[in-house]
Amino acid sequence: MLALSDAEPVTVWLDDADRPARLVFRGVRYRVIDTPTALARNPEWPSGISHPPVGMLPPGWRVTGRTESHDVLVFDLRLAPAGWVAEATYA
Repeated sequence: MLALSDAEPVTVWLDDADRPARLVFRGVRYRVIDTPTALARNPEWPSGISHPPVGMLPPGWRVTGRTESHDVLVFDLRLAPAGWVAEATYA
């Protein structure tokens, strides 16, 4: 199930390679349990539009996180001007 969020703030800790290793989302701690996948930085646009949107998206990652009680969520994380946000979560 996809749950889009309104770019909810999330606290992210990065590893030595600048990839997410841990995060806190809605007050719950998650440990990243997979290899983070970089999100596209070029915006997608519908077919039929002749010119792509201006600008690139900031860096982002898709990660799978697990709580200490073994609840699992997939997160689309994006670096925003005020810090990291969760653009979407998947259960």
